[in-house]
Amino acid sequence: MKNTFARGGIEFLAVFLGIGLSFSVEEWREDAQIKNRLKSDYINIKKDLEKDLPYLERIALEQENAHEKSKLMIEMLRPDSSFNYQNYMKLNDESNGDNTFFGAQSSYDVSVASGRLTYFGNDELSNEIGKIYSHHYYRIHYNGELLDETYSRVVPRLVTGPGINHPLVQKKNLILIRSHNYLAELQLISEIQEIYILRCKWGIDQIKKVIVMLNQAISE
Repeated sequence: MKNTFARGGIEFLAVFLGIGLSFSVEEWREDAQIKNRLKSDYINIKKDLEKDLPYLERIALEQENAHEKSKLMIEMLRPDSSFNYQNYMKLNDESNGDNTFFGAQSSYDVSVASGRLTYFGNDELSNEIGKIYSHHYYRIHYNGELLDETYSRVVPRLVTGPGINHPLVQKKNLILIRSHNYLAELQLISEIQEIYILRCKWGIDQIKKVIVMLNQAISE
């Protein structure tokens, strides 16, 4: 009888240990899968950021150049400055940045939707990545839309092109340039350009910081 109980106890213990071991192995396998997928998320987010970085730097430089031209136009309109119509019209042609930035965030959205980045990722790294997409990209997009709207609707459009030196065209442009609201609207677009450039530069700094952090996380 004692041998029977002993044998039964050993079998029960073996079954119990087997079940416990299988749960442990399954949990380890799931953790490994999550870590691998999270690392894949990091790699994909890094690829997106490495594509976005030169794009954003180019946009920032383009808008900086346009902003410099806007400031020179404003300076020429001051009462104590000399005004040259030809130079002014050349500056006007170069004072509008043609492009604004729209970043790629599909890899980030997928990782967040899966819960991997939020619940299983490194908290500090997840927070820094989130700052790019939830703060910097959002503000850049918003200010970019504001800038596009200002370029297209707010500032009065001068007549440009090969006919700018025709007496009637020049007269019409000069009337507009000397109108009551023109300088104020030109100053507005210059201010919006400056804000947009700052947003881009802050975003660039954050992207560079996160790429370094991602490289460290991927190599671990």
